[in-house]
Amino acid sequence: MAALSAKRITKSRGLTRKVQYLMANGVTVYTGGMVCLNSSGLAIPAAAAADNRAVVGICVASVTSADATTWCEVLEGEFLMDAQTLAQDDCFKIVYADDDATVDDAQATNAPVAGRLIEFVSASSGWVRIGPQILVA
Repeated sequence: MAALSAKRITKSRGLTRKVQYLMANGVTVYTGGMVCLNSSGLAIPAAAAADNRAVVGICVASVTSADATTWCEVLEGEFLMDAQTLAQDDCFKIVYADDDATVDDAQATNAPVAGRLIEFVSASSGWVRIGPQILVA
């Protein structure tokens, strides 16, 4: 899979919660893409990079940050995500963000935690609970 270059529809189910984060300067996040925080606590597209923190949500509306005063709104909740190699026995395990559109059960180098796999759909998709509460066992 590849990082987003345009908005996408990411299905959700159940209750969601909207929160917002200040964005890093000079980045674009796309509607439907996963958003994580960098080491400074600023929102960026989810990607495997040193010091990136866990995914905080799914972007509500595409936005490009011109400076450090731009906010990104995200939803926390359960989302149907594209995946690399999921299996039924991955249910309730932590999954990792390969990029802002794809999760995997195996952590690539520096890949941030995306969430917890709630329901296996196929090897290439599953329902993932995304938000800070997923790190609680």
